[in-house]
Amino acid sequence: MSSIGDHLASEEVLQQIGARLRSRRLERNIPVNQLAEKTGLNRKTILDIEAGGDIRLSSMVKILRGMNMLGVLEAAFPDTLPGGEALSARGKLRKNAYRSKGHRG
Repeated sequence: MSSIGDHLASEEVLQQIGARLRSRRLERNIPVNQLAEKTGLNRKTILDIEAGGDIRLSSMVKILRGMNMLGVLEAAFPDTLPGGEALSARGKLRKNAYRSKGHRG
């Protein structure tokens, strides 16, 4: 399997995620029917996701929870204290992004 990175098109990322979810499910010896029952998702939905189909965030959470893997999201979205860039000039947590100087778009 190749690495997931910015160099991949969105469809390729979905295929990689689906393939990795399938691999983890098989490593844990979880049949699709069992995962469907545990998550409340349709068996076809799980197979579509594993084949690289579009993923609803709620379905991803259900699948990760169903395979006891919800903690992997911590690596992608760690709960950290905001750095200087996340604070406004008044020292408050920023709510919006801003265009950097010299960037036109």
